[in-house]
Amino acid sequence: MKLFQPRNILCAIDFSSGAELILRWAALFAAAFRAHLEIFHADWWEPPRYFTAAQLEALANQAQQHRHEAEAEIRRIAREVLGPEQKYEIRVDSGHPAALILQRAQALPADLIVVGSHGRTGLARWRLGSVAEDVVRQAAQPVLVVKGLQRAVARPEVKHLLCPVNFTLLARECLEVSSAVAEALHARLTVLHAAEDAGESLEQKHRDLCAWVPASVRGQCEIAEAVRRGNAAEQILALAREEAADLIVLGAEHRTLLEALTWGTTTERVLRHSETSILVVPRKRA
Repeated sequence: MKLFQPRNILCAIDFSSGAELILRWAALFAAAFRAHLEIFHADWWEPPRYFTAAQLEALANQAQQHRHEAEAEIRRIAREVLGPEQKYEIRVDSGHPAALILQRAQALPADLIVVGSHGRTGLARWRLGSVAEDVVRQAAQPVLVVKGLQRAVARPEVKHLLCPVNFTLLARECLEVSSAVAEALHARLTVLHAAEDAGESLEQKHRDLCAWVPASVRGQCEIAEAVRRGNAAEQILALAREEAADLIVLGAEHRTLLEALTWGTTTERVLRHSETSILVVPRKRA
């Protein structure tokens, strides 16, 4: 079984109040998997089109100075949050955050990207978009989307993972990732199947689910199977709240540009409405 074993972790932060929590999540995974950690910041400001060449040159000089200041500030935050034992590197580039995160993840190369979700909703999300969503839609590696950035958490803990499955190949990959994370963090794992067809027998689906989970997964961590009836996204969110899950592991198909413009898939709904952090596992469509 192909296990999830990240060796390079790319942690993207800004200077919002949630930066410390994002760093703590990245450090948690770096320590659990003994991975190299790079802290990345995209310094982005787009000049007006009417700027002259002289103004653009002056702006470029200011931007370089600002990158040095940003790097110093990130180093200060990392020193206070991570302490002396956690090893890390810092990189600051100028450009659009999502594009730079994806480029840096490819260049590193990163096995895991850690980003924060600021929870924009409605018109604000439509107008401004979401860096986390843009990264999730296009990343070739798993993306950990940290939620609850407004909460003051001294040190995140992952004691309970929730992995929704639908018996597909991507769901199998998510299960492999979930079991590897659960083993590394000494957490228990709940595997959930949502029966959306009203005619399905929950008892039979539970037997199918138990048979579908391989013995190798059961040997890695404490595991329980759950089957619930109803819309998949709603059942995932409900069970995560009821059982106080610390992390949800979800699969995401890479789609065409036209398909990416449509909203409402299970992964997108959970990503937008969950209060629990989410590890998104991508699978590129052939």
